Amino acid sequence: MDQGSFVGLRALGRGPALHLTWLYPHALDEAAVREFNERLTRGLLGRLLQRSPLPWGRHRWVANPVSGPVTWFRDPLPDERLPHLRRELLDLPLDPEHGPGWRLAVQPLEGGGCALMMLVSHTIADTQATSQAIADAVAGRCLDHGFPAPSWRWSPVMLACDSVESLRTLPDVSRALVALLRGAHKRRAGVSRSSARSSRNRLEPAVDVPLVWVVMDAAASKRRTSDLGVASNTLIMAFTARLALRMGRVDASGRVKLVLPVSDRRSSDRRGNALRSITVMVDPDACRNDPRALQRDMKAALASLIRHGDDLSPVLPLIPYVPLWLARHLERAALGADLPVGCSLAGELPLDVHRPCGEASLLQIAPLERYTAAELERLGGLLFILCHRVGERLFATVSGYAKDRVTTRAELAPIVRDALADMGLCGALS
Repeated sequence: MDQGSFVGLRALGRGPALHLTWLYPHALDEAAVREFNERLTRGLLGRLLQRSPLPWGRHRWVANPVSGPVTWFRDPLPDERLPHLRRELLDLPLDPEHGPGWRLAVQPLEGGGCALMMLVSHTIADTQATSQAIADAVAGRCLDHGFPAPSWRWSPVMLACDSVESLRTLPDVSRALVALLRGAHKRRAGVSRSSARSSRNRLEPAVDVPLVWVVMDAAASKRRTSDLGVASNTLIMAFTARLALRMGRVDASGRVKLVLPVSDRRSSDRRGNALRSITVMVDPDACRNDPRALQRDMKAALASLIRHGDDLSPVLPLIPYVPLWLARHLERAALGADLPVGCSLAGELPLDVHRPCGEASLLQIAPLERYTAAELERLGGLLFILCHRVGERLFATVSGYAKDRVTTRAELAPIVRDALADMGLCGALS
């Protein structure tokens, strides 16, 4: 999965990143920020991806003791201008191969407050890995994950090791090829309609995809789930389906295709992306008043994932053999063919995630990716919801774009508010 994320990054010229913002009612001590940044090198973020010298070889993680850069903005901003900094952050480089794998930024706010922002390459770490790395840094834990020092991999010894490893995985590659051919008819239409990325896309300006943050009281949300007889995750999924309906992201039958990443992370897991996924087709009208059918479908999808695995995992051994041009073609089949809606349920995060430089008044987490207008049109827009809990508060980040319909935060916010009301939820939007 990590190598697949890296191949996608190189093929498309862009890749997802995780954006975290901590809000403080006071200025931050520069020494505390630098100490937090240095401590991050001692955990899962202190690594880079080193390529194999063989075109079909496996890449590997190597240690990176260099902390990410810190950008200090000196001119105070009003709180409402803070989202506009995302555009500037998107233009700052992240590179899981050459570094930096993450970076920090500090923005003073009018009135004496301050925002600490963090951008992490999703190839380096998913939400769970990033959260654990932050919690470890705050607690001062120095963990040895066993990442070797970077090496000159063109040496005869390294070439021999990578060649042996490639031969050892040939049976897996053969099985992956069979799995790919069995599912080829499902992908053929998407592949035939896709087009290669233009080299001009790198020069086109990025679109500022609208973001809305929602803060809810966890206890109130729990009471609502009790009234409906469902779990909290089901309630968030139903809210997501209602949001998709209001944005027009439904198929010909009026259903919403929810794609949910499922964490596969275990203790001492070194993977950057320990994820699988399930897909649930949702009737957004039916789930408004009674989401119990949605909960049954989700449980069935999770049971199928446990028994049979997902569609992607069997073909992962083929990743080293996928040329970049094919990866670009496959993007359309994977993401844009039938208006998928992403819904990431990160669950409860460690309390230390909320206090990188002391207790923050608010933590916002959002996925960021540098899309051009042409790419968003080719993908049919996007909608992604990330939900997490810290203490007694439930946070949801809504990222949505629909050409000529939802292109600004002012257009997205009322849709989010109406979808919350559909499910009997109350939240403060920011």
